[in-house]
Amino acid sequence: MFNLDENKQAYSIIFYRTLIGLSNRLTQYVIPLFIIFLNWNDFYYGLIFAVAGYLASGLIIGLGYITDVRKRKYTMIVGLGAAGISMFLFYATSFTDLKGWMIAAYSLFGVSRSLTQISLTTLLADITPSKEEKTRFFSFMHFFWNMAGVIAPLLGGVYLSIYANYRTHQGVFTPFQGGEFSYFHLIADKGPYMNMILFIAIFLIVTMFLSFRFPVPEASKEEAKKISKGEDWKKYEEKSKKPIGFQLLAFFFCESIIGFTSGIAVPFIRKYIIDDLSASDMQWAIILAASNAGIALGSLAIVPLSKKIGNEKILAILHFAVPALALGLALSPGLILGSVFFVFRSSSANMSRPAWNSFFYSWLPPKYRGSSTGFVSAGRRLTRALGTTIGGIIYDSAGRILPWTFPVVTLAYPIAIMIPIIMQRFLKKNREIEKAEPPLPESENY
Repeated sequence: MFNLDENKQAYSIIFYRTLIGLSNRLTQYVIPLFIIFLNWNDFYYGLIFAVAGYLASGLIIGLGYITDVRKRKYTMIVGLGAAGISMFLFYATSFTDLKGWMIAAYSLFGVSRSLTQISLTTLLADITPSKEEKTRFFSFMHFFWNMAGVIAPLLGGVYLSIYANYRTHQGVFTPFQGGEFSYFHLIADKGPYMNMILFIAIFLIVTMFLSFRFPVPEASKEEAKKISKGEDWKKYEEKSKKPIGFQLLAFFFCESIIGFTSGIAVPFIRKYIIDDLSASDMQWAIILAASNAGIALGSLAIVPLSKKIGNEKILAILHFAVPALALGLALSPGLILGSVFFVFRSSSANMSRPAWNSFFYSWLPPKYRGSSTGFVSAGRRLTRALGTTIGGIIYDSAGRILPWTFPVVTLAYPIAIMIPIIMQRFLKKNREIEKAEPPLPESENY
């Protein structure tokens, strides 16, 4: 078990991840609404998310390596600063609706966010000793990350509603309400969205400066090597290089398949609810908050469930549920029922992340964690970007979102999750891997 100092280290990482979660989840809420308000077509709507994915996938292996060779605290700080700058650029370019520049700025945000997330995730993996402790602390991290996802959209929705009511009472016309219209009216209508984007930029910069004083632990490749020099880890690594490589490829293919199918479905499910099911800004805030609350509560439930039936089984159950819930969403006749299926689909697809992280990091030697995270994430991000691009082309050609595609493409979720599970079972039957199970490092090594 952890001593008090190590618990403090873990909780400081979780606290910091929650702060970052507030800005990320507010971005997740406002950007789709803003792009829909600007009346971008489905192709450009998909493109702004896809390009960010392309750029991140091209750099993320390098970003993961950077977090292995530099202190992860400082790679996190660099990521925060770049994310704040990118939001300032997005804010500035949105005055004139220059699509290319807005897409470029948002892409920089995607890369910066990836560097920050890899840094914090691998930090937590470094300081948690056993598989059970990893599941527990990743569960806490996931819970508070998603609680930030409850608070942020609700605050955003309240702000947009108050602003809209104020402008209505002032008798201000919008381009959709008729009346005299000018460029200044358009800027005024953009105002609440742009103000939120500016707030996100400032919040990220403040968070970056706070991190210089906040007690986030530091970890570098040299420190990870010290952990790995123990006889248990050394024996494990020497005897298990091939199994480690095979399992890493299994995770890569799993994440790539899920990335591609989620790229086609997830961004456009959100657009479908906002556009086709006619969710208002406040309704979308409530739906998104409910979804994140479900993920947060589910991430806590993962701990006892994984202890009772095992990480691999709970991962399989949750991923098999995704296409069934997507079918319910596609068949829903209205916003209320569609929102219920959206919340459960999102919860089922995302609440398993603590179990997934524990499954992934428990067999991986500490000195490879950043690079391996970057490698696997690159597969998911690249294929997700490809999926979003293809989805944008399909839906733009069709002239509307096709909800029946959601359950069809998400049939790949259960197929994908079985790849690393089957590989794990196969390798455990191999005598070589049985003789070299991943050790449980002593707490003083962290």
